[in-house]
Amino acid sequence: MRGFGIDASVPIDVAREVASMSEEAGYGSFWINGSPHEAALDILEAAAEETDLDLGVGVFPLTRISANEIVEEVRARDLPQSRLWLGVGSPRSPGALAEVRQAAETFRSQLDVKVTTGAVGPKMTALAGEVFDAVIFTWSMVGEVEQNRAILAESAQAASRDSPTVISFIRCGLLPQAAEAVATRAEAYGTIPHYQAVFERNGVSAADTVVTGSNRAEILPGIVREEAPLDMSVIRAIPADNTVESIGELIVACAP
Repeated sequence: MRGFGIDASVPIDVAREVASMSEEAGYGSFWINGSPHEAALDILEAAAEETDLDLGVGVFPLTRISANEIVEEVRARDLPQSRLWLGVGSPRSPGALAEVRQAAETFRSQLDVKVTTGAVGPKMTALAGEVFDAVIFTWSMVGEVEQNRAILAESAQAASRDSPTVISFIRCGLLPQAAEAVATRAEAYGTIPHYQAVFERNGVSAADTVVTGSNRAEILPGIVREEAPLDMSVIRAIPADNTVESIGELIVACAP
């Protein structure tokens, strides 16, 4: 199943329209990154009103909004829990594992959502196998996903549960119009140490991980290649700008 995802910086009126466009184009879900969390929640609410799609957050940072606050927001906004993939993560060191585990327990006891987390390292991946419904890997490189699936399977088996759904973002941009945006985003990824480690292990740069092309025929093969090891993919839009026109052309180019 292929979903479509946007940044929380997208204006709410644009987000509302592109959510509808995503549903019309055949995507199975609509995703938003979780920071800033206020904007992400506004977009989730708008997308819930406009579509019948599953809705995902990848992920709320628990250092900025607590699990209990997220529960309160889901209830206050009457978000459709049966359609919600609620992702949380934490950069806290030490303490991230305990914080994320507690968030999962809070959601399970108070909400009826698919409990989701992001994972880069083996410890968080093992925790995902133990307690989460789904795990989001930031990069969908085959070797990384295969290695992580083994960790998930072992951890899930030890906890007597099924392995979680494996999700990854596939970053996509249309050229030449989004060339500057792609370069800016890749430069930002390249400065993050735990992402750098992934790139180095796989002999790629941050820019190499972005699927690009000038049209659907050029961009689609790259998406299909990246999807191969996944249970669910999310097209992470890198448009030329945050307008309906720029995001809309990417929706069409990357559609299932």
